[in-house]
Amino acid sequence: MSKKIDARLPKKNGTGVYESYAAIRSPWEKLVSYKDAMHYVSRYNATLSAACMQALRILVPDYAERAQDMCEAAYQKLYYLMTNYGAYAMDEHNVHPFCRGSFVGALTGDSGDEALLMCGRVQDFGTYRAEKELDVCDWDIVGSELCRATTQSLEATSRAWSEKLRPGTQLEFHMVEAKGCGDCHCRIVAESREKYPMPSHAQWECFGPVATADQIKFTEEKDMVKESMVFREECDYTFTNGTNVEHDDSSVADLMGRSNAAAGYIFPTISNLLRQGKLDEKVVDHVLWCVCEAAGKAVYGEHYSREGLRNWLGAPADLNDGRLMGGHIEMFLQALRVPYEIEAFNSEEVVYVIDRNTLSVFEPKLADAYVAYWYGMTRTLVNAQWFLTEEKEGTPADKLRIKIAKKIDKFC
Repeated sequence: MSKKIDARLPKKNGTGVYESYAAIRSPWEKLVSYKDAMHYVSRYNATLSAACMQALRILVPDYAERAQDMCEAAYQKLYYLMTNYGAYAMDEHNVHPFCRGSFVGALTGDSGDEALLMCGRVQDFGTYRAEKELDVCDWDIVGSELCRATTQSLEATSRAWSEKLRPGTQLEFHMVEAKGCGDCHCRIVAESREKYPMPSHAQWECFGPVATADQIKFTEEKDMVKESMVFREECDYTFTNGTNVEHDDSSVADLMGRSNAAAGYIFPTISNLLRQGKLDEKVVDHVLWCVCEAAGKAVYGEHYSREGLRNWLGAPADLNDGRLMGGHIEMFLQALRVPYEIEAFNSEEVVYVIDRNTLSVFEPKLADAYVAYWYGMTRTLVNAQWFLTEEKEGTPADKLRIKIAKKIDKFC
């Protein structure tokens, strides 16, 4: 082990003695199970996404304009992806070649919900109507604009899939209820406007009411579920849908690592607005940094929250330096399976080199948001003498090199 890195037991230590378990491991040998790690990163990225949404609200103050921008970006992104990769996705979801129409696109929403730990149930699935009810949604803290935009990713997927089939009935997707708006459930209802006519509306007004409100099947709170199928015994720990697709628990890590969570709806919107000349890049970067830094400081602003993390990491009670923040970052990177190298991990400095593209899923400004978020956390989790900085000089473009060390900065 390098002199710059505190001694750690090797990863294979003890594997020949006891059974091995799927877990992430802190620098102090604390294990967190796979299921708990998935819940951890799900809420973690939803929280960062909520901060990024606040930045977008500053950049685009008008609600209707902002929601429309997000809906357009969501539709464009998914329509492009499914036009190019839809055949593979349809095969993966067992879409029969004799199907027709856009209702089959609801299959991807169902499997995606489960893999993102948004558990619930399909209440209806047919040519003229589909209904999905969620009991859990970690994204419920982000904002109702996001809820609107998610309907458009489903709309785009369904349209793209239907174009690869024989011509058939097209469905319109509506978010009838949303946990982010205070409802008990999230509920998507897709309807054929030929069979269930309704007045036309703007794209962003894709919330209820719907024509088939009398067909909604509401699940009482006592019957609601708390875990996705892959974590439930009665489902044999397997996701299964109506076309006999089966996924094991690896589907959760796979989608968590490539979805960007709710940020995957926010940053494409910002990119669109920059390309259209509606936003100034310097202003965007400034607002994102300020909001994410403040959000990071708020995470550990209360002293008791530090102890919560220390216990979760198994960190020594007398440890109060950059290694504490380093342990936090390592657990996150491990959970998302983001490749990283440790250059230093000691009482004086902590240095990581992180795969930038895996971290940001090719959204460069998301990596910048993480840096601002972690910078803010460092100032409150450790103390104000410690700074987290990105070291760009000499670092390849596809790498993110961050250093946690003491520093004096009169303009921080």
